[in-house]
Amino acid sequence: MVKPSHPGDVPSADSAPAGTRATLRRVAGASVIGSTLEWYDFFLYATASALVLGQVFFPTADPVVSTLLSFATFGVGFAARPIGSIIFGAIGDRAGRKPALVATLLLMGVSTTLIGLVPGYDTIGVVAPLLLVLLRLAQGLGAGAELAGATIFAAEFSPPHRRGLFGSIATIGTYSGTVLSSVIFALFALMPADAFLAWGWRVPFLVSIIVVGVGIYIRLQLEETPEFKQVERRDDVARVPLVSVFRHEWRSFLLVIGIVAGAFTATYAYQTYSLSYMKNNLGITSSIGTLAIAIAAFVAMLMVPLMGALSDRIGRRPVLIAGSAISALFAFPFFMLLNTGESTLIILAMIGGIGIGVPTILGVQGVLLTELFSTRNRFTGFSVSREIGAIVFAGATPFVAASLVGAAGGESWPVSLYVIGACLITLITGLVMREPAPVREQLTPPAPGATNG
Repeated sequence: MVKPSHPGDVPSADSAPAGTRATLRRVAGASVIGSTLEWYDFFLYATASALVLGQVFFPTADPVVSTLLSFATFGVGFAARPIGSIIFGAIGDRAGRKPALVATLLLMGVSTTLIGLVPGYDTIGVVAPLLLVLLRLAQGLGAGAELAGATIFAAEFSPPHRRGLFGSIATIGTYSGTVLSSVIFALFALMPADAFLAWGWRVPFLVSIIVVGVGIYIRLQLEETPEFKQVERRDDVARVPLVSVFRHEWRSFLLVIGIVAGAFTATYAYQTYSLSYMKNNLGITSSIGTLAIAIAAFVAMLMVPLMGALSDRIGRRPVLIAGSAISALFAFPFFMLLNTGESTLIILAMIGGIGIGVPTILGVQGVLLTELFSTRNRFTGFSVSREIGAIVFAGATPFVAASLVGAAGGESWPVSLYVIGACLITLITGLVMREPAPVREQLTPPAPGATNG
């Protein structure tokens, strides 16, 4: 934990009094619902990039090339996310958490809806993939600060001894959004192939206009967080949060990149690339994969708050280390189960990878990133460092995985090694870092003879 060098750089433990139970319920509900709606949009594109976008926007004689080009547009969104994290991180640290949360949802929801309206390559030629890339960039800008904002919002309202639980709530939304997008896409994928390719895939994207309206309404009802109000009352708002982060909290910045490596890589290997792998290498229908992901995401929705609450009791580091080890150990069994082609075993693979291993890390990741940065720089520090990690370990994963399997003649073992390597980075980071100061204070028993007050 970097010691703040500015009087206003108070850590998370020095928070304003926690809100009332009614306020906490509203904040928790808005955090998870807003995050659900936002990540419905994001994972919808991930699923579509594996199953249909290559054929619509990048038609070639070789389906593997089409898929690679489609995954490349998926990675483009990650390239835009750090820019979005800088823009909306500055808004969140200077104008408040609430304006940033409303803006990210609006940008991502509108761009997702427009993707459903872009004509295919056969209709407007090369303009089609260009428009797709531009809208994907807009999606990435919005996603660059969404999870950070939702996590910070819930954590800054929570009591210190329950910050792990409340800090995990937004992550639940990433999985409920996955369930929603997977179920809807799976239903439309049951259509006749020609109809699905012609228009069926577009409907889940168009639904986003309804989704974003609900989300904006919910977030407009929220108040600003007590901790940000304290910073405003002290007239201590950072003028240029990004500069302040790199000047005073660069060690936390580097720690975050190590913390996110394992979960990002495993998530996009299992949740995005595996759909393409099953379809192109194993001849397994897309509906089985999306159904298995939806079931695994339900399990993850239970695991995430359990791990967040557990971190309030035993600390963030033990949970992070355990999740990294589990994810690394499951990398080979995951693809072994997929390669059987049996529906039940495919579901078990997704539950083990997406439902248990990764959520153990993600259950503590959000609150850990919140506590590593001071209040005045928190939105920028959290979002920018996380999105730099996303470029390295998330956006590139489907493309790298497809390339590795292609080079290995269709064998999946290089992808397993790739996942293990990333998980080891997170495990080592957990071993070498210290617990954030607020957690150390909470878990350290009082000295003999010490009195309260």
